[in-house]
Amino acid sequence: MIGFTGPYSDVNFGDYAMLVNNVYALDAQDTTIFVYDRPFVEKIRDDYFEDRQVRLVEVKLRRGAFSSGRDTRFLTPMEILREIENIDEVTAAVAGMDTLYVNGGGYFNSLWTQPHRIERLVQIIAPALVAATMNVPVVFTANGYGPFRGDTEFFASFFGSLPNARFGARDTILSPHWLNQAGVHPEQIHTLPDDLLFIDERLAPTREPQTDRYVVIETYLPTDFIADNLAHFERFVQRMANDHELRVVFVPFNVGHGGVDQGRLLAERLDGVEMFDITERGYLPIEDAVALVRDAELVISSRYHAVILALSVGTPFVSVLKDVLGDKQYYYGKNVGALEGVLEGQPHDLRDYFFMDYVEGLNAVVDDFEGITRRQRENHSAAFPRTGTKLRAARETYLKGAN
Repeated sequence: MIGFTGPYSDVNFGDYAMLVNNVYALDAQDTTIFVYDRPFVEKIRDDYFEDRQVRLVEVKLRRGAFSSGRDTRFLTPMEILREIENIDEVTAAVAGMDTLYVNGGGYFNSLWTQPHRIERLVQIIAPALVAATMNVPVVFTANGYGPFRGDTEFFASFFGSLPNARFGARDTILSPHWLNQAGVHPEQIHTLPDDLLFIDERLAPTREPQTDRYVVIETYLPTDFIADNLAHFERFVQRMANDHELRVVFVPFNVGHGGVDQGRLLAERLDGVEMFDITERGYLPIEDAVALVRDAELVISSRYHAVILALSVGTPFVSVLKDVLGDKQYYYGKNVGALEGVLEGQPHDLRDYFFMDYVEGLNAVVDDFEGITRRQRENHSAAFPRTGTKLRAARETYLKGAN
């Protein structure tokens, strides 16, 4: 029996899709999943794990644990465990495990030690701390690490409490640096592709590719930004239709202000934009996301996992690097890192892929759609048959070695 902990309790496509993909890749038939939002993960369990024995254990915090204004940047593992209300239940769940997997994602950084996320981070960390005390192996799948801004001790004490853990890193740009800063020995670090780069064939779309041509767009920028820059979006939509006979499909990767609100605004205000509706299901199904990106001519997004889906199927993309903690280091490390892993050894121009501002990205596509898509397709087809084999083997070897 194996277990998982991670941020997949949020209705964020990349996080829950990685969990599902990992359970399938490990062919896990008997699994315990630690959660902090049980109702949402129950949906995922019912939709994707129907034929598997999957138990959900909610990690509960002591009432008022983080409501006193305490400085959480220097919490120790002992303090974390003392705030878990149902620590005995968590311990009992861990006791029967062969391995605890810390699911991939980008949550070991200073954004997650901020007051609005620290509770969720503590709920993710606690099962790993318990596992280490019980000699249950702790294996991090392809995570991103850092930046750490004034809270290195927090992460160093956590990682240092897992002396035998293995750390999968999904980029070689910044993650190894931050792990080293937090005291993780280089021999514990393993370079892996993102948990979603190779999607299990059982999650692949069953529908035939669409014949009509379209561009996928996505953003979770504030709706005020979209309203203020609506003329740029309108120009983009019109030029895609007039110059290239392309529809524009908005694909939300999250509900509410995480994507649906933005998609609705654009679909309501602009002719030629349609939104893929995820509200009835309550989340973006994996097979639909793969199909929509697979059949697109181009993806424009400010989300990392839109980039990963595009890389997985060879669809050109334009990635807008968002600010996190006041700069773009976080998105640079993971987005550029993912591309560099796929194009290793293949000459390429990062300016075909990455932009600092969404409007800048839209305008670049309007000005050079044919050139951007052609160069990207040539790069991918020249590199991925070679690098894909290498990356897939690294993932499979790492996961098998953890069993």
